[in-house]
Amino acid sequence: MAKKGFWRFFSEVRNEAKKISWPTRKQLISSTGAVIVVLIVAGAFLAIMDLLYTNVITELLKNIIGA
Repeated sequence: MAKKGFWRFFSEVRNEAKKISWPTRKQLISSTGAVIVVLIVAGAFLAIMDLLYTNVITELLKNIIGA
């Protein structure tokens, strides 16, 4: 019984794999470019926010400590 289930599973996987629609080279390059742009923009935003919050917290701590 277990062997039939095992081979049935792989048969179904093979049938589903035949239905996959792979992107064209042009679509793949375009999507990759979009992901890279979004990552650069998000990274720049996070870096700016990090600098801003670091400066704000540093100033607050200076005022609290009285240095």
